[in-house]
Amino acid sequence: MKVLLTGALGNVGSYTAGALLEEGHDVVAFDLESSRTRKAASRLGDRVRVTWGDISDPASLGAALEGVDAVVHLAAIMPPNVDKAPGLARRVNVDATRNLIEQMEASATARRLVFASSQGVFGDVQDREPPLRVETPLSPTDEYGRQKVACEEAIQQSSLRWSLLRLAVAVPTRLDGPHDPRSGFEFSADGRIEFIHPADAGRAFARAVACEEAIGKILYIGGGEKCQMINHEFYNELMGAIGIGPIPAEAFVRTEVPRYSGDWMDTEESQRLLQYQKRGLSELKADMRENLGVVAPLLRLLRPVVTWFLLRGSPYLDENRRARSY
Repeated sequence: MKVLLTGALGNVGSYTAGALLEEGHDVVAFDLESSRTRKAASRLGDRVRVTWGDISDPASLGAALEGVDAVVHLAAIMPPNVDKAPGLARRVNVDATRNLIEQMEASATARRLVFASSQGVFGDVQDREPPLRVETPLSPTDEYGRQKVACEEAIQQSSLRWSLLRLAVAVPTRLDGPHDPRSGFEFSADGRIEFIHPADAGRAFARAVACEEAIGKILYIGGGEKCQMINHEFYNELMGAIGIGPIPAEAFVRTEVPRYSGDWMDTEESQRLLQYQKRGLSELKADMRENLGVVAPLLRLLRPVVTWFLLRGSPYLDENRRARSY
């Protein structure tokens, strides 16, 4: 099939493009042009046709849709940037998705849609027993979660052959994007977290395209039991992999019920259908170290300074330490 991949040059998108090629599809990669995305595009080689455009511009999206059979829709503004620019985020995340649906419904060929949703549609659910299941009630507690719910509803009401893939935490293996490790302090140290290597996420999206049994289904895409951890432990594993830390639990927000927008997930059906779970924590850390390249030894050398600077970004550290001393 000829597949349009939106958000193709982001964290999960770049891996999805490669996985689509492995599955035998022709790939049209659609993304905003920037120095970062041009660099990512160069890594894909000439087997992928890159089309530059703005997902919120109906004209550029319509041009990219010409002649495609399916769409994997990953393009979105992510937290914490959603809260910094909620109006822009709604245009990109919700309005553009609705426009995509309309244009696909009017298309003679593009009838298959695989959509990247998020476990953020559940909000803070750590007071319930894990794992998250399809029947778990939606209860988004932030703007990003509410926007994903709006997209899911619009897609389910459409005439398209859709699949909704609710994604666990897909940790970037590269540090060339807008990723701020200090945002992790907003989640409780003892919160449950499920992650997935972005390569496994990309494989799931790519295999869903031609999976007839996935049509009309909501699937949970996570790393499985080997990728289910406690947030503080997970955070320190990642920071340690790139030469930072350890980070004390006092740096994280403390609440009566652990705060985390999501939980461990039931991925049994998605794994049965898509067979995508290949990597775990060791592979994730190894890829992060490899992609750091010459920066890795420098970070290790400056570890105390970098760790101190990171901890300065925690709004909770001093308060939690004072509370512990009483």
